[in-house]
Amino acid sequence: MQKQNIATQRAIQRAKSVDMRRQGGWTLVEVGAVIAIVIILAIVGFPSVKGFFIQGRVPATAGELQRFMSTARIMSEGDSATPYSAIDNAQNLAPSLRDSTVFKVTGNTVAHRLGGTGVGSNGTITIAPAALGGGAVGSAFSLTLTNVNHRACPVLASTLNGISEMISVNGTVAKTLGANSESGTFNAVTAQNLCVNGDNNTFVFATR
Repeated sequence: MQKQNIATQRAIQRAKSVDMRRQGGWTLVEVGAVIAIVIILAIVGFPSVKGFFIQGRVPATAGELQRFMSTARIMSEGDSATPYSAIDNAQNLAPSLRDSTVFKVTGNTVAHRLGGTGVGSNGTITIAPAALGGGAVGSAFSLTLTNVNHRACPVLASTLNGISEMISVNGTVAKTLGANSESGTFNAVTAQNLCVNGDNNTFVFATR
């Protein structure tokens, strides 16, 4: 009888121990399953979250580029037919945007933060002499933005339309000068259609 009571007490203690473990928290298997689910959801949802933040940056990015382009045009006024012949990142773009809270400037590299890594030529902005309206190279200048996310289309192009005389998206012209060098027309839908998914879009904005 005594042995039976002892066995019964041990069974009760084991049951209580199991119950306490269940009440005390999740098992390692359960924790691992939850972590795996969270990781999967993060991977699936990351593009959407990234796109949301990029959309929020577009107005400020376009606004600062507008101001820079306007200032460059004012500073170029004079008798030279090629006032932008020496324009580049080192002397012009990087110094002008170095104190910006919108862009990330490292040395002469300007990251636009609308996609890409922001390193080298990936996700960066480059300024260079250009030719428009039959003028020589240096009569205009261009800003090239690489690896722009599709969520920035077409708001980026639409915002910079007012200051740009030529706009191209992924190598296809979305706006160009008229036959007599007058300002051309821009279609936001066309610009949108030229964009591809992901950080795979290159924009070029040129003006004189």
